[in-house]
Amino acid sequence: VLLSTVEQMPLKDLFYGRKKDKPATTGSVPAAPPPVPPKPAVSKDPVVIMFERYKESDEDRIGPEGILLLCQDMQIEPTDVKILILAWRLNAETQGYFTRGEWTTGVSALRADSPSSLVSRLASLDSQLRSGGATRSPAFKEFYRFAFRFSRTMGQKGLEIDSVKALLMIVMPPGHPHVHKLLEFLESTPTIRGFNEDQWTSFLLFSHEIKEDLSNFDPDGAWPSIYDDYVTFCTKH
Repeated sequence: VLLSTVEQMPLKDLFYGRKKDKPATTGSVPAAPPPVPPKPAVSKDPVVIMFERYKESDEDRIGPEGILLLCQDMQIEPTDVKILILAWRLNAETQGYFTRGEWTTGVSALRADSPSSLVSRLASLDSQLRSGGATRSPAFKEFYRFAFRFSRTMGQKGLEIDSVKALLMIVMPPGHPHVHKLLEFLESTPTIRGFNEDQWTSFLLFSHEIKEDLSNFDPDGAWPSIYDDYVTFCTKH
């Protein structure tokens, strides 16, 4: 019987076996791909956030209104020397304005990320620049020269006398030699309408080298003539 069964099988089925029946397809829907995880939110640089708060609505720079708002946030007056120190550290080119590049580079270098941390850094710089004998340091001399150039009206080489007097009171530390007397002299001499840069920079050297009693002043020295007039005023008063 076995033989007859084998004889009845096709030759290919004898050597290779019967093909298995394919399972019937049921028409199932392919599985959905796994969900893509959301991208993490990119946090904005705090320095840029500060700039966006203070910049002008129609220009990509901080202007006078923004600086006033910054002063309010730092809880200082606009005439505080810290604002001038900030302009110096930003290497600002135009009085009353900070560009985006000046702000981001300078404030990042100060490592400040908020108004409170910024005013803290500026207070520290103020102490380093103006306390004790720091006014003799190269850093203060650089700041002193910057203050004059930054305060000038664009296109002018000199500084009007009212600005000179205001700037002296802001830049120089309280009690610095000759400041009070020089201000008296300028108030009493209406013919002096302004300072050029040589007169401004010479005062810092004068205040360091000439005693307050003027006993070591040499009238034949190479001082600008305004300081000869200042000495004459002091000896009369």
